Amino acid sequence: MCGIAGSAGGLPPDETLLKRMAETMWKRGPDGHGIWRDATAGLAATRLMVIDLHERSNQPLHLGPLHLVFNGELYNYKELRDDLRGLGHTFTTEGDAEVLLHSWNEWGAGALDRTNGMFGFAIWDEAERTLVLASDPFAEKPVYYAERDGRLVFASEVKALAQDETVDLAVDDAALGAYIARGLMPEPPQTFFASIRRLPPAHVLRWRDGRTEVDCYWRPHRVEVPAKYENAVDQLRELLLDSIRLRLRSDVPVGTSLSGGVDSSAIVMLSAALAGDHRRHAFTARFPGYPRDEWRFADEVARRAEVVEPHADQPTPAGLLADLEQFVIDQEEPLGSLSVYAQWRVMAAAKEAGVVVLLDGQGGDELFGGYPIAAGFAIRSAGLRAALRELASAPRQSAALGRTLAMETLPGPAKQAYWRRSATPYASPTVVEAGASNGAARHAAWLRNLDPLRRELGAEAFATSLPELLRYADRSSMAWSRELRLPLLDRRIAEFAFSLPPRFLYSDGVSKRILRDVGRGLVPVAILARRDKIGYEPPQERWLADPQIAARIGEVLLDPEARSRGLYDTATLETDARAGRWRDPTGVWRALNAELWLRLPARPRRPEPVAAR
Repeated sequence: MCGIAGSAGGLPPDETLLKRMAETMWKRGPDGHGIWRDATAGLAATRLMVIDLHERSNQPLHLGPLHLVFNGELYNYKELRDDLRGLGHTFTTEGDAEVLLHSWNEWGAGALDRTNGMFGFAIWDEAERTLVLASDPFAEKPVYYAERDGRLVFASEVKALAQDETVDLAVDDAALGAYIARGLMPEPPQTFFASIRRLPPAHVLRWRDGRTEVDCYWRPHRVEVPAKYENAVDQLRELLLDSIRLRLRSDVPVGTSLSGGVDSSAIVMLSAALAGDHRRHAFTARFPGYPRDEWRFADEVARRAEVVEPHADQPTPAGLLADLEQFVIDQEEPLGSLSVYAQWRVMAAAKEAGVVVLLDGQGGDELFGGYPIAAGFAIRSAGLRAALRELASAPRQSAALGRTLAMETLPGPAKQAYWRRSATPYASPTVVEAGASNGAARHAAWLRNLDPLRRELGAEAFATSLPELLRYADRSSMAWSRELRLPLLDRRIAEFAFSLPPRFLYSDGVSKRILRDVGRGLVPVAILARRDKIGYEPPQERWLADPQIAARIGEVLLDPEARSRGLYDTATLETDARAGRWRDPTGVWRALNAELWLRLPARPRRPEPVAAR
């Protein structure tokens, strides 16, 4: 697990700059760093040792004209290495990065079809004078890049890109406005920076002679699934067990991240069925006295799985206040809610315990229809007669069905009117208007001809929900030099999920039906029966009303610098600050986060006041 950076084109790469780019990402790779350059391209890497704890696996790695920097893990590297040895390849390390380099040498981009892993990597081909950047199927590991005058600069973090003076750090005003007003996040490849892109899931970028091409190499294809539901449950369980088995490969301690929900509980219980020391540690966040605290569920799973050391971090308002600036710096871009802070604290607890790798259940909601809105899309996809039966058995889902129809059939002006009314009161009128003009998620071409449910799940997995959550997961884990592995994001599982009939995912008011039944007999019944969506959710409203935090919010958002931007409705902020109560806690968090982000030490260039624009 590493941080990678580099450039191609323009003046010959500067050694000092490459070192500086690596040094800014030391948290991603505290165990070593290296650089390489020729007259056209330069590569830099930092390393967190997880596989092959020896300096021979330090990067960049070289094989003839190929030079590699690699962030992530190839979980099936042992199988690939055996295949390559059969083709005459020899290896000098025990690591997975060298396997990736030989795979590229043997199969080129075809190597991506053979990998099972998470990664962001760069390969400079000295003979072809071509730089290749690639992201894993879900872009779990980020690759950011910027282009200017035929020169390409890339890195795992924006902080590293910012070291290069040619990279424009100007804010994307539309993205920031939509975030403040409505909580929308930029969809890949867009970011909160106007000139910086994020390589989308399952994409390859090729740079040569100052020109770039970006192509998609994978999308979930339909596969054969059992027609009988019970057989489909058994097959999914076997796929998930094998995914977990591969993701337990490590030369450092492995534990689990446990929220107490269906997905993470299933991962913990299934991984407990595989022998190994990974059962020793499980980490969660708890909030005593908060009705939505999940500790009782997480504790029951930990006991059932015979976890030796369950760890419960207890984030507090005082801790948030002390951590706030560093937390914003680590995240690099604005975020949706303080549940990310709880995740950040869980990773800190893992570091304190000396556990380097954690398994987590992220991805289950997006692949298996866990969000409430998915119920409406599942009903629509089931056909008229099945939909009528479903609505008769679960009449409360008629509202979800109505929302899905409204999302796709309401005319533009009606949607914009709704978006204006639903905007936070803390956004200035100009920002509200800009947020209303920023339309709904745009479906990629490959999604448009799918049935309503798969169209929604595809958008959630590759454009809206999951890319945002994976950004948080990467930043929170890497802030503490931890590696997060997600067994549900195995491409075999994704293709299986996308090939299932809607009734296997949703039936009789039950979401993620098949995933719940995969855990049947292992996961406690009380957890499988849960219908609420939480996941490390702190008492955000109570925290933000804490006198010290409320004072900090007022101090930041009502000072002259914040007022001058024209982004916030300062009259409403003043009224609520005096009353000691925020009418929209999530909205005031977004305003605070945006303002703190704009003041980062290596911050984006300040936007002009909205009125001036």
